[in-house]
Amino acid sequence: MKQIFFQKAEAFFVLTLALDTSNTPLSVAVIQDQQPLALIQTAKARNHSATLMPAIDQALNFAAVKLTDIDQFIVAAGPGSYTGVRIAITTAKMLAWTLKKPLYQVSSLAALTTTWRSVMPAPLLVPLIDARRNCFFAGFYQWRENGELQQRQADQYLAAEQIVASVDRLRAPNQTIVINGQLTVEQQQWWRQAWPQAQVTIATGLATMPVATEFGRLVTAKQLVTDLDHFAPNYLRPTEAEANWLKEHPGEAHENFVEQV
Repeated sequence: MKQIFFQKAEAFFVLTLALDTSNTPLSVAVIQDQQPLALIQTAKARNHSATLMPAIDQALNFAAVKLTDIDQFIVAAGPGSYTGVRIAITTAKMLAWTLKKPLYQVSSLAALTTTWRSVMPAPLLVPLIDARRNCFFAGFYQWRENGELQQRQADQYLAAEQIVASVDRLRAPNQTIVINGQLTVEQQQWWRQAWPQAQVTIATGLATMPVATEFGRLVTAKQLVTDLDHFAPNYLRPTEAEANWLKEHPGEAHENFVEQV
């Protein structure tokens, strides 16, 4: 299938359906311009492939709109769980293609920053998704006073010590560090002790989860998906299948082994 290039809708009321299943939380929202109409939010580890479509139906019903009324879609494109990221992207691609509506992608790490957009002076935001073995998918962000999100360093797959080094390089003097994500008690304690001379805040509650009603604030024209065929999750590291193939075929030319959903 070939993708049609869409310009962002300019109607006075723009209805958006936003989706995120990239980690344990599920977040589905219907937004009218920047105003939330409905939000379905869960934080329990469940099979997103079984819960996403019912959550979409419920959100549309609560918002009193039909799927065909939606003007655009926004999806969290990773990093995160290999399976989880694929579920939302597959669904968003299917809906965008079927309805011939624009699809935008946002970082699953940037999606964890929206709670802090009005905090001034702006802290250095370090959203984390546990990637096991003391490694994390890590982002480095800061909200500007004009309401724009500044990415201080590209999202990366890093060991905890590498994240500390990046923060030390990026943080302004006396700037608060906010560590955000679904972290265990032990992980939270480790991050509290990582900067003994700095003000460190560990996010709690809803602030640790993506909230899809805020995704419109993350979207720019650059994040429009212009080729649905080749739009794939941003895993930040090879899948296990790709890693195994590369071990068995060292030095061979290859294309992306991530399934194009």
